[in-house]
Amino acid sequence: MRQNLTLLCGLLTCSMLLGCPSPQQSTSYPLDADKKLLPADWLALSPGDSHLKYLNSTTVELLFDLKNEIAQSRATPEGAKPPMTEALITERSREMNELCNNEMLTSTDILVKSMSPEMYSTVKSNPELYLLNNANQQQNLRGVVDDWNRWWFIDEPSPLSPYPIVSP
Repeated sequence: MRQNLTLLCGLLTCSMLLGCPSPQQSTSYPLDADKKLLPADWLALSPGDSHLKYLNSTTVELLFDLKNEIAQSRATPEGAKPPMTEALITERSREMNELCNNEMLTSTDILVKSMSPEMYSTVKSNPELYLLNNANQQQNLRGVVDDWNRWWFIDEPSPLSPYPIVSP
């Protein structure tokens, strides 16, 4: 009976000291390869470009409407006020590129290639959960010393002496 109790205590101590390792967060992102497929400037594409198949028809129409507006604005004769300033052209071009990039990366064709596009690895890797697990593990390891001291009854003075050995 005593051997079983000793063995059980040894197993519990080992499991407390070793614990379960928390999952390590991966740094790779599955869509990096797809991000390389993105064109540098959507406005520079021709109507027959293969990148346009990832966009819906409304976005393609908006893209070429903006492209025509920019061409008309830049073709305005000297002295006449252009419909769009260069600052507005830059801003609208940036917004259109961002819209097209997001739509391409979330298109069905791209998502089918990666069946789990938001997973960083095969284990759950929420950064907040990762930090919480590490904080709990550190707290548990700090508590092992207190548990060890209570187990061997060295966390308080000995009750065997009638006089206090160490003044409280």
